[in-house]
Parts: sequence; structure tokens; C-alpha cells
Amino acid sequence: MEMPHQNPQAPTVTEISAAMAALGIYARPPTDGELAEQARSVGGEHVFAAVLANALYGAAIGTGMLTEGYMLEAGAGAREMALARQQVIRASGADGLGVVGALHWQAGHIWHFFSGMESQDDPEDRSSVIAAAASASHALLALLACMGVRDPNEPSAAEMPENIVLARKELRAAVAHLDTLGS
Repeated sequence: MEMPHQNPQAPTVTEISAAMAALGIYARPPTDGELAEQARSVGGEHVFAAVLANALYGAAIGTGMLTEGYMLEAGAGAREMALARQQVIRASGADGLGVVGALHWQAGHIWHFFSGMESQDDPEDRSSVIAAAASASHALLALLACMGVRDPNEPSAAEMPENIVLARKELRAAVAHLDTLGS
């Protein structure tokens, strides 16, 4: 599948909302006035566009999971799954080191989710697994930040040593959380 050249200009709230409507996310698509009011309530169109784009991303993930399930039920295997999942990066427009940036963005979603989970009411085993997942995903985020450095003279190159220290610390923490579970 050939993807069109990606436009570096961010889509508008109206364009993202239309994409969400096309996926059937809305029971009733919002009017332009409703979109404008929602944008005002969250701090402006630039904030609301990011909110909607992330909602669209989530809806696309749900659609992908559903269609992958149908694909597997129909007898598809690992080759077809790999072909389907490669499209995530291709559709993002990322290539070369940009793929690392796309993966870093996705890892940030994972870490944010696990680090924000409330686990006080969870059984101790689940709580330890959640804490291990938060630490491991934070380590992955730090390692991907290191991998994204293109030039030793760019500002982010100076952060590599602290990101490596952070990754080691978080991986040790993940193992420690898992060790509380026993064998």
C-alpha cells in the first residue's frame, strides 16, 4: 500500500472530526458551533485538535484490533499480521530515525497509562505487575530517546547519559517489582 506524501501542516479540528465521523465514532457528528465551543473550553483549537487527533488514534487502534481479530478468525497468520501492523508506521509518515520518534510517542502513551494507574485497591500481585510495567515502559521511553539522537552535537545528545542511567534504574525497578511476586 502506497501512502501519500504527508502534509506537515496539522489538520484542523473540523478535518479530524470528519475523520472520526467517517469511522462512525459519533452517534451524531458535532456541528461547527459545537466544535468551536469545545475548542474554547479546552484552551483553543490547537489543544482541541490534539485531543481529537489522539481520540482518532484511539478509535483507529480499536478498529485495527477488531479487524485483526476478524483477519485471524478467517485464517490469516503471522505474515498477514506483520503486513497489517507495518501500516501503523507507514501511515504515520515516519521513516528512518523518524520511526524511532513514532515509537517514542507510542511508548509515551504506554508509560503515561501505567504510571497513572491507581492500584491501591488491586491485589498485591496485580499492583506489582502494574508497577513493573510502568518502570519497563519508562525505561523503553528513555532508550528510544537515546536512539532518536541523530547528531552528537544536537541538544538532545547531552541528555543521553542521563537517559541511559534512567533506563538502568527503571529496569532494575521493574525486576524488583517482579521479584516481589516470587516464582
